[in-house]
Amino acid sequence: MTRDDIVAAAMELANSEGLDAVSMRRVASRLGVGPMALYTHIDSKDDLFDLLADALAGEIILDENDLTADWRASITRVARSERAMIKRHPWATDLVGKRTTIGPNALLHIEQSLKALDGLGISPARATQIVQAVDQYTTGFVLRETLASSPESFGLESPTGTYLRDTATQAGHQRLMKLLAHDPAALPDPDESFEQGLRWLLEGIARDIVGS
Repeated sequence: MTRDDIVAAAMELANSEGLDAVSMRRVASRLGVGPMALYTHIDSKDDLFDLLADALAGEIILDENDLTADWRASITRVARSERAMIKRHPWATDLVGKRTTIGPNALLHIEQSLKALDGLGISPARATQIVQAVDQYTTGFVLRETLASSPESFGLESPTGTYLRDTATQAGHQRLMKLLAHDPAALPDPDESFEQGLRWLLEGIARDIVGS
């Protein structure tokens, strides 16, 4: 058994049952060993979570050839990679929000995010602001995307759909009523919505930074 085996088992457990299911005992059981055997490789559950967070960051890392002088294309690739990772591991946002330790993969992800903006020729401080804006947009989008991913949750005839429609009607929210009258299948799909929102964000950044 190696440290990588422990991290892989913890990730499989989180993927199947959620982050709250991850414990030293459950991970050890998954590996067919006693809990104390894990402490040969890691010091605590917090250490395990730090390793998990860095493993997630490793899934975002891009090939260096993907980072070109075209800053919009480059930062878009970063955002797409981050969104794909969170969609694979919806619990990632909970984990990252709890950890403050930055591992080597996370450092490389930050470095690549900043490198993606080299074509703008701006200060590191301004580049950091842009990276944060793109990261916040991406994370927020995927959180809402995950909540709405189940047709049963937000379909027109679902309990939630019925509740929203009835409540909006009673309150006289005309615009919301019109929105809820549309079949969700007729609305833009998540991929299209993500790309459009990201284009709007980058267009605003371009106008503010370079005036075009």
